[in-house]
Amino acid sequence: MKNSITKFLILFLFALVPALLAQTGVGKLSGKIVDAATGEALIGANVILVGTQTGAATDVDGNYFILNITPGTYEVKVTYVGYAPKILENIRVVAGITYELNIQLTTDFTLDEVVVVDRKFFEEKATNTVKVIDSDQISRLPVRGVTNIASLQSGVVIQEGSGGQEGNATINVRGGRGSEVLYIVDGVPQNNLYNRSSAASVSNVAIEQISFQVGGYEAKYGQAQSGIINVTTKSGQPTYNILSDIVSSSYTDDYGYNLYAGTISGPIIPGIANHTIFLSAERGWYQDADPSAIDINFPSVGTTYKGYQNNPAGVWRFSAKTNHRLGDFTVNLSGLYNDRTAKVIDYRYQKNNSRFNHEFFEQNTSLNARLSQTLSNTTFWNLNLGYKMFDFKRYNPFLKDNLALYGNAAYWESNLGVYLAGNGLNPARLDANGLPVVNSQGDRIQMSVDDNGVFRPYGYTGGGLYQKREDDALFIDLDITSQIDNHLLEFGAGFSQHTVRGYGVYASGYAQQPDNLTEAEKYEALQPFVYGYDVSGQTRTTTDDPNQFLRPYKPDIGYAYLQDRFELQDIVLNVGLRMDYFNLKSYVLKNPALPYAGGTDPEAFDPGDFQVRDAEVELSPRIGIGFPVTSGTVFHAQYGRFIQLPELNDVYFGPYSYNDYLVMAPQNGFNGALRAEETIQYEVGFRQLLSDNSALNITAFYKNIRDLVNVQNHKFRRVDGGELIDAIYPENSDFGTTKGIALSLDITHLSYFSVSTQYTFSIAEGTGSSTSSSSTAVFRNTDNAAPKVIAPLNFDQRHTGIVNIDFYVPKGNMGWLEMLNVNMLFSYSSGRPYTPMDQWNLLGDNGILSQTKGYINSAFGPGAFRIDLKIEKSFQIGDIFISPYAVVENLLDADNITSVYRSTGSATTTGFLTTPNGIAASQLNGEGYVQDYKSLENNPANFGIPRLIKLGFKLNFSNISL
Repeated sequence: MKNSITKFLILFLFALVPALLAQTGVGKLSGKIVDAATGEALIGANVILVGTQTGAATDVDGNYFILNITPGTYEVKVTYVGYAPKILENIRVVAGITYELNIQLTTDFTLDEVVVVDRKFFEEKATNTVKVIDSDQISRLPVRGVTNIASLQSGVVIQEGSGGQEGNATINVRGGRGSEVLYIVDGVPQNNLYNRSSAASVSNVAIEQISFQVGGYEAKYGQAQSGIINVTTKSGQPTYNILSDIVSSSYTDDYGYNLYAGTISGPIIPGIANHTIFLSAERGWYQDADPSAIDINFPSVGTTYKGYQNNPAGVWRFSAKTNHRLGDFTVNLSGLYNDRTAKVIDYRYQKNNSRFNHEFFEQNTSLNARLSQTLSNTTFWNLNLGYKMFDFKRYNPFLKDNLALYGNAAYWESNLGVYLAGNGLNPARLDANGLPVVNSQGDRIQMSVDDNGVFRPYGYTGGGLYQKREDDALFIDLDITSQIDNHLLEFGAGFSQHTVRGYGVYASGYAQQPDNLTEAEKYEALQPFVYGYDVSGQTRTTTDDPNQFLRPYKPDIGYAYLQDRFELQDIVLNVGLRMDYFNLKSYVLKNPALPYAGGTDPEAFDPGDFQVRDAEVELSPRIGIGFPVTSGTVFHAQYGRFIQLPELNDVYFGPYSYNDYLVMAPQNGFNGALRAEETIQYEVGFRQLLSDNSALNITAFYKNIRDLVNVQNHKFRRVDGGELIDAIYPENSDFGTTKGIALSLDITHLSYFSVSTQYTFSIAEGTGSSTSSSSTAVFRNTDNAAPKVIAPLNFDQRHTGIVNIDFYVPKGNMGWLEMLNVNMLFSYSSGRPYTPMDQWNLLGDNGILSQTKGYINSAFGPGAFRIDLKIEKSFQIGDIFISPYAVVENLLDADNITSVYRSTGSATTTGFLTTPNGIAASQLNGEGYVQDYKSLENNPANFGIPRLIKLGFKLNFSNISL
């Protein structure tokens, strides 16, 4: 951990050297300044963003605009000779959207010049659905984590309780897969190419604003089919501010939630406001990272546990940002680092062997340098440079990266208390004849079961699987923006080069191999999944091996876009065209029907049988329109094509993983020819201002999704003229449609109350829910073909409702209740679909014994309802704010069901023990088998969280001057 932090700090100091793509997001402020009495335009009035050097003067019509504004909340000061100056507070600028601020000035100098502007109900200049949550709103919510906050918006589906205590849940946006959401932090895309997930995590206390687009985004944004979550972190202010936030559940529940966070910000040099810094740090650790509403019971041994055993997790989160204003130039340096350590839970090890739960460690670092110059009041450019690194490892928690120890009998016996026989094998893993229990491939030792025949015994978990992968990237991009009459024109282009490595091996295989094997013999014996590493997992470069299949892959990704935002008083037309360039440099067979050495040797791997695939170029038009229908009513419509790369986990392979895949039973292989996935989306909607303190937003959407990746069956011959063999590997074969309607109703200033209501009805249907969802169908069908049937997707949650009620007493009101905040969050989600089966045995053989009872995903599980609560009371002593608070998640302690067994629709029983096969197994294995099988059925993963109570304390020192 110390080494990682040191590397982060060193890299941040040199952030200007490397280059990283930054999909920058800046906003615009425009409006008209007039005389309050006559309505006459005021020519040459000055409009300034307080605390910055940014501003503009009105033209002959009284109009003004300010470009290149970093998203956030500002004070705007307006001055004009002979008129009283006016300051307008709480002006929230959003990336990619024009904030229209019309101002009236008066000659009466006795009036209060400070006006607090109410937050807008909706962005009237937006041509798509944009939800904005600022730091003040975030601080009041009873949830933490960017994805949990984003899930409160309409059109978003989240699994109840997913993400655990760390708040890193996967979300589905408007019927899209979980990998279709792009996460951007301070302009830097955070998704890795390996599996399209994001390991980036930002502390709540460091977030200035979250802008969430659920489709229809501008041409500047790419690599996202469903949604974009754009996070802007806080910046330093002219005065110093220090914040600490501590929250824990150590005294209120058994799950051990602990989190410490802090920020410090202000000028780098006291008194010089043009150079500021903001730093944040957060440490979280959790005794049980995934608490469940039910206990874990093992009657066969008389034990009951409150949650998973040996399931801790820990996270570190750091962010840093410096802002430098140098006349017409501004330089912004930002860095983000976070890492996470957690366990991989296999419930069958919980009874006997939880201490060997596999562990994973993931680390994300991103650095960005943004140079901006204002050429005139109508034109500016931004250059973004930076670097990004993602690392992932999975390992035995005691042995970690030392693969040799995975089979070292002396080490296991002396250090881990597990006896391994002289031949390097655990006696608990030998069959009745004293031979190792292996799978059909003959080289991967499988877990046996204990005396009751259900739960796993001691020793390795997960077959001793060891994995790691890397995705490092250098990026650069440039955009130029110019206001020409009513056209805001923007051109941008960028390029990135990644270095992708992958490694995976069943390290328990080392226990079966002599120590004196050569590297080539180890490759042959262990058959690792590897590229960019050697057999032992040591890093290889692009030049130290003549075999290109052992080198890391270095994909090139480029883009360019042109965008025109045409704004008149009554209409906004947003038109753009994006070009994406993908050169994955992956390998494809010259003759897919003969994958081996010219079709003569089924055991040989010949690099000459492959060629590098061609690069891919995609064009994506985008168009959006918005205009008022009546006073207070804004209509918008949008069309766009959105594409993204497939997961490179399905594209890249090494020579031995390829050989292993085809020589053995070929399933779930790789395909270097996978193309980009595509979504065509249509959206229409209107936003209606119902009154001065309420607004309604209704949006309908339709998505046509094509070329999604899923596994398919293919035929090949191991030798020329030989029999046809089935091979299962991914193709761009899936398609689907999603449609729905989203409604939101917002009410503010209802006495001290504000209410936000979100409801979404959606239908998500397609031929597959993930890259491997057709595996069973392909394997079980006699012709090995996956049926292309339109069916509800696994995340087809038809009804989703959110109600957030916020009660806040401003300072100076209601006596001792001043600065009291009570926030309640009500959430409802309807059940998710599943395919009913006639029987289901948790111990296996379902592919042979079980049959479906209906269509794919034709049944739906139960819905979930939950209430979360946060109560906070602030006290002010000078410029110091003290804020104790309490958070209660799942206030009613509801046992929400997240998953059911396909044979019964129940979360607690499969019904297997009542079937003829189950009765026979019970009679054969005895009462211990029955007790343990029922314990296995009562899986805590089938339920959401229990009631969680957390107590917190915030201390904020503001406006410190040195």
